[in-house]
Amino acid sequence: LLDELLDELGDDDRDALVLRFFEQRSLAEIGQALGANEDAARKRVARALEKLRAGLVNRGIHSTGAALGNGK
Repeated sequence: LLDELLDELGDDDRDALVLRFFEQRSLAEIGQALGANEDAARKRVARALEKLRAGLVNRGIHSTGAALGNGK
């Protein structure tokens, strides 16, 4: 299910989440990889987590963005 939801995200959103949570990259590194600054990367990760949460809710699974991101 997670793979499906990640595939539904746009490239930048998916890349931001993969870099943050699978590769354990810093927000500064994510910003650099996406051609943005650290603040933009933070916002991108937060928005992508919210989209992921909304996708889970649409499938009957309820969680918060913070729970998905482990508070990061």
